[in-house]
Amino acid sequence: MAILKVGGQTHKVFKNKQGDIIVDHTAGRPAGKWDKINLTKKAKAKTIEQGLDSIRKWHRENPYNEKTK
Repeated sequence: MAILKVGGQTHKVFKNKQGDIIVDHTAGRPAGKWDKINLTKKAKAKTIEQGLDSIRKWHRENPYNEKTK
């Protein structure tokens, strides 16, 4: 398990029982269906490190905007 704070939220990245890499947005306002994202399906992540890299990449391409929170 790894914890990453990026984009104004805390992200917990872990491997579930099926072996998929999951990101859980643990803090802040609820994001509905985006609270937990399967990074194995969305970003083809096979390891937790690849999951962290995909989160960083997504937030680099979609910067956090204080006005939209």
